[in-house]
Amino acid sequence: MKHYIIIIAALAITATSCKKDFLTKYPEGSINVGNFYKTVNDFQEALTGAYTPLRDAANNAFYIEEMRADNAYYTYNPKDRGSVAAEHIADFLDDVSDGVPGTNWIAGFNGINRCNMILDQLQGATISDSVKKVITGETRALRAHYYFELVRLFGKLPLYLHATKDNSTAFIPRSPVDSIYTQIIADFTDAISNLPLPAFSSNGTQSGHITRGMAATELGLVYLTRQQWDKAAPLLQSVTQMGYTLLPNYADVFTTANENSKEAIFEVQYKAGTDGQSSPFIFRFIPGTPHTLNILGVDFNTSNANYGGWNVPTQNLINDYEPGDKRLDASIAVVKGHLDGNTDFQPDSIASILSPATPGEQSRNFIRKYFHPPYNLQNNTDQDWYWYRYSDVLLMLAESLNEQGQSGAALPYLNQVRQRAGLTPSTETDQAALRKVIYHERRIELAFENHRWFDLIRTGQAVSIMNAYGATQKATYSYLLPSAYTVTNDRLIYAVPFRETQVNPALGQNQGY
Repeated sequence: MKHYIIIIAALAITATSCKKDFLTKYPEGSINVGNFYKTVNDFQEALTGAYTPLRDAANNAFYIEEMRADNAYYTYNPKDRGSVAAEHIADFLDDVSDGVPGTNWIAGFNGINRCNMILDQLQGATISDSVKKVITGETRALRAHYYFELVRLFGKLPLYLHATKDNSTAFIPRSPVDSIYTQIIADFTDAISNLPLPAFSSNGTQSGHITRGMAATELGLVYLTRQQWDKAAPLLQSVTQMGYTLLPNYADVFTTANENSKEAIFEVQYKAGTDGQSSPFIFRFIPGTPHTLNILGVDFNTSNANYGGWNVPTQNLINDYEPGDKRLDASIAVVKGHLDGNTDFQPDSIASILSPATPGEQSRNFIRKYFHPPYNLQNNTDQDWYWYRYSDVLLMLAESLNEQGQSGAALPYLNQVRQRAGLTPSTETDQAALRKVIYHERRIELAFENHRWFDLIRTGQAVSIMNAYGATQKATYSYLLPSAYTVTNDRLIYAVPFRETQVNPALGQNQGY
């Protein structure tokens, strides 16, 4: 989908209506609902615009979906206290005023409104039924995706099924979580019936558009989240028949050369350059440093000291890798260096996480998955972001079968993932024991892909695991406040952003904030 460059600003325009159409006037020199949404190309461009907030969400999601858990942390910089809001997320000190989750609230509802605009206008459009069917499928799957992300982050939500037109349609109260899930399931179910199967080119790549595979995968996860294993398994089983496969080498999955491969189920599209479609991930994940030459292959004119040091792999995660697991070296690397006279970290070289430490050296772990130098522009890369991969489908299918007492049937799917990692196939058939094996595999296989926090919540482990992890963190880092890592059920969702409750008091606030 990277060939779609034009993002139509008109997608955010609110629709207006009048019973007497001849009285409705539209500006003739600009794009608006009066002269747009006429042709197939109009709707395709609008659909591209509905995909765009995925980038805004992905750019921020690692703070609230990975660093919130025990996979990743941040490097504390006592000289720079300007980013404490993101630190508060990791330390469970966030409150209604912290704006980091609000970025995803805005991105999600921007996406939902753009989807609703398309669906509203599509009803009376004079385009072929076959094209209308596919656009409907993509749009409803996108809306369901935005709502699924938001409901897991914030709980109850305002449920918009049409584009907002005025205060009465914009400022509505939140609907119960069950109602949100009912709509998510309805949207994904409809999308599955309308969307085509994934189409792979001769070199094994696909377009990046949502297909039936994405809708079935995410609906399968919805059912896992709702603990409806019997409904999840058939959907996930169907995805295994759609032509997806694991790439032979785990490390190759994350190279830009293999974007939109046969392992990609749903991938947020980025394109390096100056048109606003680039990704910044590796600049956030490498250590904060005034000089990046020995990491990125180029020293930029501006320092990366205040950008880096986020989503840092934890020792807790590193300890969870089994001996011989190829994914450790593919996922995590080390920057070796020293502190200068200003106590700034100066990198000297990059080393394998498997290499022995040198006495007295300074070292910083960082995520290798998204590291593909050299780079030409700061905070500007071509790195896509996976939302779902085929290995995720295999592990979800194994989980859904095991939860139904079909442990033997679950093993082949689990072991496809383990064998690629160079590990011995599991022969465990005790349901409780196999459950732990599957949870472990999900943590390792999907590390730094923003699944860990949601997995801990839906499996009922978040409070116990994060409180135990937090106790270790507070014993390790003296700067942490005694109130840090006080993890309760109320903290499994975020506060409704303060600015949103001021604009729309009908939203109310989540318990505990």
